[in-house]
Amino acid sequence: MSGAVLRERLSNGPTNTSFRVQCEGESFVLRLDKPEAARLGLDRSNEYRVYQTAFDAGLTPRPVYSDPEAGVFLRRFQAGKTWTAADLENPARLELLACLLAKLHSLPRVGEARDPVIAARRYARQLADEKPRLILAQAEGLWQQLGDYPSGLSICHNDLVCQNILDGETLMLIDWEYAGVGDPFFDLAVVVQHHGLAPDLKAGFLASYLGRPARNGELNHLDLQCRFYACLRQLWNLRIARPCGSGPCPR
Repeated sequence: MSGAVLRERLSNGPTNTSFRVQCEGESFVLRLDKPEAARLGLDRSNEYRVYQTAFDAGLTPRPVYSDPEAGVFLRRFQAGKTWTAADLENPARLELLACLLAKLHSLPRVGEARDPVIAARRYARQLADEKPRLILAQAEGLWQQLGDYPSGLSICHNDLVCQNILDGETLMLIDWEYAGVGDPFFDLAVVVQHHGLAPDLKAGFLASYLGRPARNGELNHLDLQCRFYACLRQLWNLRIARPCGSGPCPR
């Protein structure tokens, strides 16, 4: 991008750093990977395939350039405000998010499967301590109980924390680095468990997503996914607190 000007750093996370860049009067978001992106198993080629499909459906800002090997991704900057946990305590806003997720999960399946249990195993293996092994054993037990998916498989975002929900002209999702084909109830569980939604909000959110009151089997499946996500989040926090550094890291 000849003549591009770096305006500000937007984020500096474990796997990448993002900047707002301006060129010829337009703003873009430039994401540059760190070594941890590969160590944590992120598949940038798969991410881009899912991202393009989500963009075609109006669910995310326009992609501009991707070089998975170099760890470079560029998209249009979309003006707006990212949600906070307080937004997820508002039933009307939860309903908007539920409708957006129903649309996402109805899209044609593209990309590779991404089972979160594989990520859990990776984190535990890289930590190689007793505590992660115990958490992993619990996570694997819950995963086995999940069985068949009530809604089938679909494209999933897999990281639906409030900071990845962008409220502008329309509601959009950003930061798709964990996206792939999987159980849509995992997306719902991240919203519920990560933000500690109260039981009445959880029930309303699931009903808005389904377009009807949830059946017992669906409620149980969501509860299991919430418990699984709690384990996964523990393993993620432990793993990020102990980066591999510049040396080799077990895959």
